[in-house]
Amino acid sequence: MVKVTYLSLKAPHVGHLVWLRVLKALGHEVKVASIYDLRSAFLSHGDILVTEGVRSTVFGSLQRVFYRCWASVACSPSILNPLISELLTLPDLVVAVSSLVRDLVKNKAVVLYPTPPELEALLNIEVTYDIKKPWICFSGAFIPIKGVHLVPEIAYKLNKEGVRASFILAGGTEREPLGRLITSRARMLGVEDYIKIVGTLPRIEIFKLLSNCSIYLQPSLFDAFSISVTEAMVLGAVPVITKYVGSRDLVMLVNESLIREPNPEDIARALISLLTDFRLLKEYSNLSKTVVKEALSFKSTLDRVRDFVETCLSRRDRYEHA
Repeated sequence: MVKVTYLSLKAPHVGHLVWLRVLKALGHEVKVASIYDLRSAFLSHGDILVTEGVRSTVFGSLQRVFYRCWASVACSPSILNPLISELLTLPDLVVAVSSLVRDLVKNKAVVLYPTPPELEALLNIEVTYDIKKPWICFSGAFIPIKGVHLVPEIAYKLNKEGVRASFILAGGTEREPLGRLITSRARMLGVEDYIKIVGTLPRIEIFKLLSNCSIYLQPSLFDAFSISVTEAMVLGAVPVITKYVGSRDLVMLVNESLIREPNPEDIARALISLLTDFRLLKEYSNLSKTVVKEALSFKSTLDRVRDFVETCLSRRDRYEHA
């Protein structure tokens, strides 16, 4: 049994709650602390310190003397910043949320996939493909790095080929700068009836939306993982993502053709191929759920967490005996 302290800005990332529970299931003592609660943070001590977020990782450099091993979680686009990249060379180990992140960090890294905390409940939802609609959904922040601004051009390509579909965009509004851009661009291209912006929805409403859509689109220019992709897959939505999305590790197990270049033409080709082949769409829908069920199963997560603990402690032990 080891003592693990998980230090974050306010609360753990929603995708990390499952492997924190797995740590407890393995018999380890787990303490969750916030850097805003200085008394709790400064009094932390034990075997493994896990820091999540840039500010937590900076704080971890002061706390590392109280632990046998310090591991930092790399889970955001900030790792593309040279200063943050250099910061991640300080911990004994980096927890990468995908192979994409692992290959970017200049440190020893292990991969622990984020997991939807509601995964077990989502797996129990029966996917009935016949009631799905020709909807292409996106759920996330309306920020440039998410690539959602590409949607009007993608819709235009579908329209030119005579393929009808609805892009349902959740997570932002038409009042936001990017929302206004999407709306005006869609109007200019004559595809405003293809796109519907529905705002920020509660998670239960997001799950209902994903249950009804046929395809989930993640056109990000960079995404360390994207838990939304796995939520969509487990609900039977076929993922179409760019090669710069970390959840490509799972999507490639469905089919590599679903991983595209981050440009409207290439993404549109994938969408058209799916929307004009019902048999293929249904096959990939079923396979998507199976892939997530196996890759993020309790056993798979348990094995990865066990390896993480062993790797972390053995790495610091090598330093101590050098």
